[in-house]
Amino acid sequence: MSTEPLSDELIERISPLRGAFSDIRPVINYYRVTRENRPAVRQRHPLCGVYAERFRRLESHLAGGGLPLSRDVKIDFAWGGPMACSANLFPQIGTLRDHNNVFYVQGYSGFGVTPSHIVCKILAEGINGGSDRYRLLSSIPHATIPRS
Repeated sequence: MSTEPLSDELIERISPLRGAFSDIRPVINYYRVTRENRPAVRQRHPLCGVYAERFRRLESHLAGGGLPLSRDVKIDFAWGGPMACSANLFPQIGTLRDHNNVFYVQGYSGFGVTPSHIVCKILAEGINGGSDRYRLLSSIPHATIPRS
């Protein structure tokens, strides 16, 4: 979600470096200030559920101070949906069973930006004939998440 544009003074108090920051939970929360001085927030959420209700709770959470200094801040945009997760919350890398020239990476499980640069380098190593790192990552078994 994203708030209304905030004053430079308030942005300075929230994020003096105007950088991105996150916590270290298994499904992370992260915040970033846009060029328009809008804090963009990705809050962890259930892997399934009713999203309209989730946003109402998030708005209530922020109104109560969930984002630093946000008690009177209006939410302008909110979005969401199911998050792609692997059973072990670890990115999956490999080739299709019957088409070993079709490569994939999936299941970043809410960590997408953080490991994507190294995982894609390892994928490139696999495309270029393989490496110990590629063989190791592609050998991790994939568990199936049962549907409810």
